Parts: sequence; C-alpha cells; structure tokens
Amino acid sequence: MILFLDFDGVLHPNDAYLVRGRPVLRAEGALFMWASPLAALLDAHPQVQIVLSTSWARELGFSRARRFLPDTLN
Repeated sequence: MILFLDFDGVLHPNDAYLVRGRPVLRAEGALFMWASPLAALLDAHPQVQIVLSTSWARELGFSRARRFLPDTLN
C-alpha cells in the first residue's frame, strides 16, 4: 500500500511558507504537529510505503524535505 503524503494541510496547517530558505508556519500550531500521530497510526501498518507528494520536495529537494519527518516515517 502506498500513502502519497503532502506536508501542508496534512502534517500541519496549510499556512507554511519559506522565509530565507527556512519553513515558517503563519498559523496556530507548529510545523509537523501531526507527524507523530500519523506515525503512531502507521505503526500498525508496516506495509505502507510513503511517497512524498509535497511542494517541499520540489522547493527544498527530496533529501532535505525528508529530514523534516520523524525517523518513524522515513
């Protein structure tokens, strides 16, 4: 099973922007605030493979975008 994962609007609110090459959230909450709950849900489903489907991969490069995820989602 494959999970196509976007960051904005999925792992944190949609109001994330790059400022001087660094991500900034302009909404309540925190960047990647829902990454740990997603990882906990996926623990029971080790067959799930994640494909990054996010503008972060285009803007920052795949490797750098991936480093924002918790190890359990990599």
